[in-house]
Amino acid sequence: MKILIISATGMIGSAVYNTLKEQYSEVFGAHRNSVSYPIDITNKSSIEKLFKNLPKLDAVINAAGTAVWKPFSELSEQDYYTGIRSKLMGQINLVHIAQEYLNDSASITLTTGILAEHYEPNTTALSFIYGAIHSFINTVSNELKRGIRLNAVAPGAIAGDFPNNQKFAGHFPVTIQDVVACYKQLLINKSTGTIYKKY
Repeated sequence: MKILIISATGMIGSAVYNTLKEQYSEVFGAHRNSVSYPIDITNKSSIEKLFKNLPKLDAVINAAGTAVWKPFSELSEQDYYTGIRSKLMGQINLVHIAQEYLNDSASITLTTGILAEHYEPNTTALSFIYGAIHSFINTVSNELKRGIRLNAVAPGAIAGDFPNNQKFAGHFPVTIQDVVACYKQLLINKSTGTIYKKY
């Protein structure tokens, strides 16, 4: 299986990358500052260039994307567009482009989070993006050709990155190992249109 991990140096992406490297012989780790596999998901040309430099893939896992964290009263239009260009359109454009470079029955897994459904202060500019991606997956998973599957992992706060004894969006943190297990499950099962919630 040939697998691409985008944001392979981030907290979630690096854990997924390092785990899958132990199990599969061809795992490619891409990130913004990579020499071998650079990518900027806010730039469609950058996404396409990466796929052109890789063999046909069986799976793509994306953990990249940013958004602004501020109280609703302080958010500007530009603040919203930061997340729209990155976390929302970055992942949407990734799906549009990736489908042309994947083998039949390949898998695309995006990353959202607990904020799609649960409230946490200062997260308006991110939470609505997660909800939009869930709606996107619900629709597009029915329209991708050649058996290509589209899913997402939606984790809560990650233990170690967030105090274990404090709740985030009403839930205690989850372990990175449990989150990685979600990506692994979506990689090997036959589901599509699934939002794998871990919180």
